Amino acid sequence: MKNRLTLALIPVLLAWTAPQAPAADLKTIFLAARTHDMRYRQSGASYREARTIGPEARAAFLPHVSAGANVSYNDLTSRILGGSSTFVFPSGHFTFNAHGYGVSVSETLLDIQALYAYHAAGDTIRAARSRYKLAKSRLVLTVCAKYFGYLLARDDLHLRRAEARALRAEYASAMRSFHLGRAPITNADEAHARYEAVRATTLAAKNAVRLARARIERMTGAPVHNLWSLDLHHTLPHPDTGVLVADEARAMRDNLVLQAARGQAAAATAYAHAASAARYPTVTAQASYNYARADNGEFGFGTVLRDKTIGLDLKLPIYQGGELSAKSAHAAATAFHAHVAALRIQRRVRFDVRQAFLNVRNGYEEIRALKSARLAARQALTSERLGVRVGIRNNLDVLRAEQAYYRSERNVARATYDYLLGRLELKAAVSHLTAGDIDRLNALLKPPSVSTTASNGYPAAGVGTRP
Repeated sequence: MKNRLTLALIPVLLAWTAPQAPAADLKTIFLAARTHDMRYRQSGASYREARTIGPEARAAFLPHVSAGANVSYNDLTSRILGGSSTFVFPSGHFTFNAHGYGVSVSETLLDIQALYAYHAAGDTIRAARSRYKLAKSRLVLTVCAKYFGYLLARDDLHLRRAEARALRAEYASAMRSFHLGRAPITNADEAHARYEAVRATTLAAKNAVRLARARIERMTGAPVHNLWSLDLHHTLPHPDTGVLVADEARAMRDNLVLQAARGQAAAATAYAHAASAARYPTVTAQASYNYARADNGEFGFGTVLRDKTIGLDLKLPIYQGGELSAKSAHAAATAFHAHVAALRIQRRVRFDVRQAFLNVRNGYEEIRALKSARLAARQALTSERLGVRVGIRNNLDVLRAEQAYYRSERNVARATYDYLLGRLELKAAVSHLTAGDIDRLNALLKPPSVSTTASNGYPAAGVGTRP
């Protein structure tokens, strides 16, 4: 008996002594996602790649200096045909060494095509920088959406469990009434059917929690446990009403998607100008110094040569088989397409700002209405409990009131999640999101050690465990 008791206590002792997984807040999830998320890292790699275009385009206007040297051993046999015996250049076999070196410098003085290409490189880099910032902003929004999605799924699971408890008690009460002859069996069958239906939805809600957790783990690349809940007692930031026109004007200037599209259109226009400028002349200044020495040669004597040159090189394309005109037309069509795309994005950004603004304003009013409904549900629950004490209500009425109160709590939490995400979407539509937005949202969360309740106010089942 003693051995069996010891074996039974082993799992309990292991669970008690095992190290608990650290709680994860929103900032921890964001930092892990910033390191692991491949889309974000790919955008950073694309930006670093785009930054190399600038020095490459600027090199066309900087001096180009090159140097060279040579050394050789020569084995030469020379025979003069048709000359007299007193010919000044003798025939014979010669071996000698030769060496030389030289330096050349060139710098472009006029190249309109390279100038437009340099402007296009700058526009391309600015567009890539905007896309990189956009990737950061989208990562913030994605992390918050998945984090709040998990909290909402967990709240829904708690609601389903509360409904299951209420319907299980109702089914038990109906069975007791049937056995006592106070109610027909149809009441018990109806209660049992509703209970089984809620059990099915509870299983679906449990699976939704697992999926929401799996999405976060896929994003961070590591298992997460004990996610912090949203503290609904914090005062939510009030939406700025009456600033829609200012937000739209700011979005036309600071929206990252629009900035990237405009940068790409400007680069396409610059490349079109560069293609058109290929028919213009180019002027290059050149200077060189060359030294060559040969100890002997085919004429029987050695040479030393020093060559110093300086001058200008002018090139003017006259006819290239229509290639320049074709490239210019293609680049102009590409630039027009880029400008049309930027205009389409501009209209979409204006609509997105207006939509996000209206959603934020409506979300704030919805939270106020749902909080009033929650207060009414709480008062109804208090009245039902008082009715049980005085004998005019039963436990089933209390369970139904608790179920309604839990549902009102879940609705408040859902509306709060949507409101906070809506504010992020509005800021992302106007400008961009940063890590500071994560810090501000993280301040609204509470660790599991502070409270073991879910964000909707009732006990969090499975804290520290996987549902």
